[in-house]
This record gives sequence, structure tokens and C-alpha cells, in this order.
Amino acid sequence: MKISAELQQQLEPLYAQMKDAITADTTIDPGLWTFLQESEQQLIDLMNNMPPPENAPGNIEASWVLYFLNNDAPDWLTTFLREIGMPASQITPADWTSWDSTFSGKGVLMGDGSLVSSDSYCIVDPGWSLAIIYYFCLELGVIEKHPFATNPATVSIKGPSQLNVALFGDWGTGSYTDGNLSASPSQLIAQQIKNMKPDVSIHLGDVYYSGSGTEEQTKLLDCWPAAPSGNFTLNSNHEMYHGANGLMAVALASPQFACQQGTTYFQIEFGNWLIIGLDTAYYDTSSMFMNGAITDPNQISFLSNAGSTSKKICLLTHHNPIDTTGQNQQSLWNQVVSALGREPDYWYWGHVHNGMVYTPASAGGSVNCRCLGNASIPIGNAEWLQNSPSTVAFYTNKPLPNPTVQQQLRVLNGFAMLTFTENDVAENWYYQDGSLAWYS
Repeated sequence: MKISAELQQQLEPLYAQMKDAITADTTIDPGLWTFLQESEQQLIDLMNNMPPPENAPGNIEASWVLYFLNNDAPDWLTTFLREIGMPASQITPADWTSWDSTFSGKGVLMGDGSLVSSDSYCIVDPGWSLAIIYYFCLELGVIEKHPFATNPATVSIKGPSQLNVALFGDWGTGSYTDGNLSASPSQLIAQQIKNMKPDVSIHLGDVYYSGSGTEEQTKLLDCWPAAPSGNFTLNSNHEMYHGANGLMAVALASPQFACQQGTTYFQIEFGNWLIIGLDTAYYDTSSMFMNGAITDPNQISFLSNAGSTSKKICLLTHHNPIDTTGQNQQSLWNQVVSALGREPDYWYWGHVHNGMVYTPASAGGSVNCRCLGNASIPIGNAEWLQNSPSTVAFYTNKPLPNPTVQQQLRVLNGFAMLTFTENDVAENWYYQDGSLAWYS
């Protein structure tokens, strides 16, 4: 990977802190190495014209990590990680060099629409090295998790006949030059949301690359589309790479998110509705916080109390409770539904960088399941979704107009506006150019 001088400058102090933290008994969960090997295999297969199937082990987002740690990290760090179990990368420098023309060109698509390219915020953008080094800092104890707050906010909104909620996920890229676009996708979406003047703005989580305090300030707070009745943001895997310190000590400490009371889960009451936001990242024990979990007694009790009411429930999580094409439930589904004591009426999540509406034939069944993780990360037309009409009623697939070479495979990013009335909700999804994508 081509690490720029600017990026190297950001990495150096982290390397120094890691070096100071290493002791004779330092270990890493061996399951992480397996996960990284599986993830790397996805990239190898994709680049050898053998696209991985859905639910192949690993995750394309971590597919570059072993190569980076074996070839681009400082020699002392590579040596140390190998001593505690890190496997060699199966990708050689010659492989990477041969693939570089693809990475620096239009890239190649995974079946879920992930764009494997070195362009900003695509899969092999060198900037992601910050995320993995922060993650190892957390694993080695250089960074400690921020304490988990347990006084969830309950915001009751009364008076208006309807409540307009802007909902957007995986939005935290901030301002950057994105080819021929007038602004980055997140900036364009923020402007669309401001123009629509929602009552409430909610982010489903992910500030990139690693949710550090600086990133939470510049990529979340400084460009937030504020709403007058409440602003909320969820915890996520990327926020956890910095131990949720940036999220809790910077973002949630800001007056912008005063309604949230410093907690990462909350409840909004309106009419016969409960809009519930959960923290599925903090207690997740999977590699790199990728799967999501609700295992802490505080959120379980919180959900149980909500489920015991007769109100309709619109549930918001960062992690996905069903797989990308809606064929199978994930472990998060049973954890949440068991705690709630019933299924929610609606379930919106992010994490998967696309926008999908699932049918009743999907693993979500009678729950209105929606993935809305498409507010900033570059994506393309997802073959898996295109080939799943029985479970996927809609997915975002409008081509980006006037693309550069690196944007040729791109589709537009987007967000949703939900209009709640006493007993109903109307859903309107938009692309970053303001055009209507889908509505219920």
C-alpha cells in the first residue's frame, strides 16, 4: 500500500505508543488471525476472477490488513506480531504491484457493491491503516475503552401531528475531493437534509477512519445537519477502534447531542411510537467488532421495558441483524428480539455500505427490515442484490453521472426521511442529488 508522508506522520506516534506497551506476556486473540486470513482470501479470489460468494468467511473490508502488517508496518512491529502468532500474508509484493493498476483505476466490485479501489474511502484506501493501528492500540492496552454510560435518554416529543426524522448511516467521511463531484457524498447529503428541515437527525454510526476525537470533531460535529427537536448518533465498529473515546468524550459531550445525555442508546417517544437506538458495538466480542451484540444487562432491561408496552417500535442499530441479501438471520437478531420480548415493527441498520429494502420473504419476515449504510462510502451496483428479487425489494443502484476513471463503477449514495404520524410512518429515500430513490 502506498502510505503517504502525511499518513505516515499520523501513524508514527501510534507506533511509538504500541512499542512502549508491548510486554513479555502481550497476546492477541488467535481468532483475529484466522479472520484476517479469511478476509485476505476474499481479496485474492476476487482479484483472480473468482468472486467470493455471500457469507464467505472473513470480510472484504479487512482483506488488506495482513499484507499491510507484513509489508508496510515497521519491521519491529511485523516481527513482534509474527512472534505472537500473526501469519504471513499470502499476497506478495508482486501481486500487489500487478493489482495496482486496477486499484488506481476503476477498481473492481464485490457482490455487495463494495468498491475495491485505492480511491478515498474505498476498500484499499491506505487511510484505513489508521483504523487497524488504532484497533491494535486498543488490543494492546495503549487505548482503553471509554466507560459505558447507563442512563439512556428518553425524549418525549408532543404537540406536532407528525415527526420528520432524517436517517443516515455510515456517513462520517467529512469533506474531501471526490472526483468530479462538487463536494463529498456526505457533504451533499448533509445539504439535502438541511434543505428538508427535519425535526430530528439520527446517524446510524461509523465515523472514519477510526472514530478518533479529531475525526468525530471534523467529520461529524463540524458538518452535522442539525435538527431542532433532537440529534442522535450511534456507536459502531469504527468508533470502537478508538475505544469509543472519540464518540463519547467529543461527539456526545458536544451541545449538538445534548438530547442523548452522553449515552450510546436512547428512546424517542412520539404518538404511538418508540424510536429506539441501540449500541451494538461496545460489547461485541467478534474480530474488529464486525458482528454486533446486545449482551449487557442495561440494554437488555431497557429493551424489555420497551417491549412490554403496546407502542409500535422502530428499532435502530449500527450492525445488521440479517445478512446482505436477506437470506439468514444473524446472532444479533435473536439477542435483540429475545430482550425486546417481541419483534419490532421496523428495523433500520447501517454497517453494510448499501441501501436495501427487504421483502416479507426475507429472513426478516414480518418486520419491515431496512439497511441504510449508504451515506458516504463509495459503492457500486451490487450483483448479489440484483440477483435477489425475492428477498430484496429495492437497493440503491443509480449510476453516478459524469464519473472520473475511478468513479466509473460508482452509484449514488443516499439517506432517508421518515415521517411519523400517530400510528403510521411514511418512508422516503433519496439519493445524494436529491432525487427520490424509493418510498413506502
